[in-house]
Amino acid sequence: MRNRHKFTFIFCCILLDLLAMFIGPLIYLNSAKENHINWNEFLSNNMFMISIISWLLPTLYFRLYQLDSIFSLEVFYRNTWHSCIIQCFLWYSYLFLFQDDSQYSIVSSANLFQLTFLISYMVASRALFTVILTKMKRWVKKPMNVAIWGFNRTSIELASQLETNSYFVNFLGILNNKADLQYRDKEEFSLALVNGIHNASLDKIDEMYVVAKPDYIKDLNSYFELADKYCMRLKFVPDFSMLSRGQFSTTNFNNFHVIRPRFEPLQNAYNRLIKRIFDIVFSLAVIILILSWLYPLMGIIIKKQSKGPVLFKQLRTGKKNKTFWCYKFRSMKNNAVSDIQQARKNDDRVTPIGKFMRRTSIDEMPQFFNVLLGDMSVVGPRPHMIKHTEDYNEQVNNFMVRHFVKPGITGLAQVSGFRGEITDVSDIKRRVDADIHYLQNWSLAKDIKICFLTVFNSLKGDDKAF
Repeated sequence: MRNRHKFTFIFCCILLDLLAMFIGPLIYLNSAKENHINWNEFLSNNMFMISIISWLLPTLYFRLYQLDSIFSLEVFYRNTWHSCIIQCFLWYSYLFLFQDDSQYSIVSSANLFQLTFLISYMVASRALFTVILTKMKRWVKKPMNVAIWGFNRTSIELASQLETNSYFVNFLGILNNKADLQYRDKEEFSLALVNGIHNASLDKIDEMYVVAKPDYIKDLNSYFELADKYCMRLKFVPDFSMLSRGQFSTTNFNNFHVIRPRFEPLQNAYNRLIKRIFDIVFSLAVIILILSWLYPLMGIIIKKQSKGPVLFKQLRTGKKNKTFWCYKFRSMKNNAVSDIQQARKNDDRVTPIGKFMRRTSIDEMPQFFNVLLGDMSVVGPRPHMIKHTEDYNEQVNNFMVRHFVKPGITGLAQVSGFRGEITDVSDIKRRVDADIHYLQNWSLAKDIKICFLTVFNSLKGDDKAF
C-alpha cells in the first residue's frame, strides 16, 4: 500500500513531531531561567539531542511511522500516545538523573509548561492529520485504485480492513461474487481469473488482491505476467479460512507461510523483556516496601497459632510444564494431604490467621520471591499442584496451553471471579478460557489493570477465597 501520498504524509508527520521535540526543550529552558535554576554542562549541551532521541526510540519500537502496512488511524493514535508517554518518562528521567541543582523540582513550572505544550501539540496535530486524511482523496487527481478478486471469508475480512483504512487508496471493493466452491475445476477457476484481470485493467485498477485457496492456483507466474502487461500489481492472498478454527494466526518464516493455532504476544522477545522488567520492578517494590515488615509480623502470628514453618512451599507446575517450589505464608495446620487436596469452605485445616490471609490473598505475598527468581510472573495463569495439573489435563483438552507462559500471582481468571474451590469440570474450563484469552491478548496495560483489580478485590474481600 506504499505510494507517494502516504510517504508525503508520514514524512510531514515526522518533521512536525521532531520540530515539537525541539520546541519543547526551548520552552523548558526559557521557563527555567525565571526560576534561576543552574544547569550542569552535560545537561545543557545534550538537552535537544536527548529530547529527539527519547521520541525516536519509542516511535521505532511502536512503529508509529510505518510505511509497509495498511494505514490505520486508530493504531496511529494509539501508538502516538504510547510513544508520548515513553518519551516523557525518558525525558524526565534524564532531567532527574543529571540535574544536581537543589532548586530543581520534577513538578516545577518549567516541566508543566513543557508537558502542556507537548500534550496540546499532540492533540492539535492529530486532529489536523485526521482532517487531512479525510479530505485527501478529494485533493488527489489520480488516486491509487485497489480491488479484491475472490469471494470467501478471507476476502470479506480483507475488504473490511481496506474499507476502514483506505485513506491513501481508492478501494473499489470485491469485483466478483462467486465463491471458490462454485468452480468445477482449476481450469474454470483459471479462466475466470484471467477474465477478471482483463476486466480489472479496463476499470483502471492499479493493484488487485486475488484471494483464493492454494489448491485452486494453477500457475502463479502466468497470472503475474498477464497483470504486468496491463501495468497492474497483482497480489495473491491464500485463503486458509476453511483449514482451521477462527482463532488461528498466520505469519511468515522466510519464504514459508506459517499457520499458528493462536496469536501470542509474549512470543515476541521485546514483549517478554517488557513483562520481565515490570515483574522485577513490581516485585522489588513489594518486597522492600511491604514484605520487609509484613514477613516478620506474619511470622510471629503464624508461629503463635500453630506449630510449623512460617512459609509453606509446594511443588507447582510452571511454564513449559516444569515444576518449581511455590512459596506462601502457611495458612493451614501441618497435614498429610496438602499436596493433593485443595482448600474447601470451612476447611478445619485452616488456622484463624490463615482464614484472614486467604480471604485477603496475603498468603500469596511470598510468591513475589518466586517472581524475582524468574519462576513466576506478577500476572499470569495461577499455578496448580502437580496432581491437579495431571487431572485437569485429562478433563480439558486445551488445559496445557496456559503453561505456554509463566504462572502468575494473580491473573485474569482470578479478577473475573473464577477462583475458589473447583467442584465441576465447567469451573476449570472457565478458568482455562480466561487464561487463554489473557495469553492471546497480553499487554502491559492489561497487566497493570489486573493488578489494580486484584488490590481492589483483596481490600473488599472475596467470598470465594477460603
